[in-house]
Amino acid sequence: MQIQENVREHLAAIVEGSDDAIITKTLDGVIRSWNPSAEGLFGYAASEVIGQPIDILIPENLRHEEVEFVSRLRRGERIRHFETVRRRKNGSLVPISLTVSPVRDDAGVIVGASKIARDISTQKEMAERQHAILAEMMHRVRNCFAVAGGLVGICARDAGTASELADRLRGRFLALSSIQSMAIPDPADTSRDGTTLWAMLEVVMKPFVGATAPRLEGEDVPVCHAAITPLALVFYELCTNAVKYGAFGQERGLLTVTATRRSDRLLIRWHESAAFDIGSADGPGGFGTRMCEASMRSALDGSIAREITPRGMTALLDLDLASVTGEDEAGD
Repeated sequence: MQIQENVREHLAAIVEGSDDAIITKTLDGVIRSWNPSAEGLFGYAASEVIGQPIDILIPENLRHEEVEFVSRLRRGERIRHFETVRRRKNGSLVPISLTVSPVRDDAGVIVGASKIARDISTQKEMAERQHAILAEMMHRVRNCFAVAGGLVGICARDAGTASELADRLRGRFLALSSIQSMAIPDPADTSRDGTTLWAMLEVVMKPFVGATAPRLEGEDVPVCHAAITPLALVFYELCTNAVKYGAFGQERGLLTVTATRRSDRLLIRWHESAAFDIGSADGPGGFGTRMCEASMRSALDGSIAREITPRGMTALLDLDLASVTGEDEAGD
């Protein structure tokens, strides 16, 4: 008898000290026990939930899961590592991994269930982040092949011999490398203070342009170091699409970029005159467009809007001027 009592005390200590939420309930769904980790995970104190239906934790659209659990428990089954979602006291939802086991009385009859719930929010966030990174990598790889093909065509139009073609391609691929260094700077390099809009655009566009140089109109403004990466990424995306679908991929294509200060905003108009393939271009829901929008919004308090017609494409960047120039950081 003493041994059994010691075992019970030992098990109780394990339950109390577990990092996982451990809950027991009757087969008709009434909560019977609730450990401290359950309180931490769901926000309810034990006194608030013991005697209450387990449904207070289950979103309405997932209550069919509990019916299935009870059916399987009555057959003596155990549900292992079932990923689902539950509701906290404050109404927020939390993804969990759930293990459900039958609880038997002294006669071996199944009278309830024990549930072990583990918060898997971090794992879910990491999986989503990895998926986003993979999607971006796939997008970039596809773009690399498309850009390489487009650059071959651009260089071929201007080159007279195979040797000249090779030299032009080599120079443009080296320029692409410099763009990557600008867009993804070495975090250990703190020597650069920034650049200007036109200087940055010339570096970004150099690998893509053919014989006809783009027109840069309006005001050249300083670009602080923090703004280089988001702007370079967006301009690189626009150049990539211009090679694949627009002005840089056509002999008579023309690009005009205009920058205008308007109060505390900087408006940059990117206009391509070319026979644009509307059906093939990266539309509003495309990955590249979403990346540009997110970059403008988060880093420069801005937005990007595009209009595509059979005659060309216009992109308008509406940016916070101080975020681009860094003047607010200088106390101006």
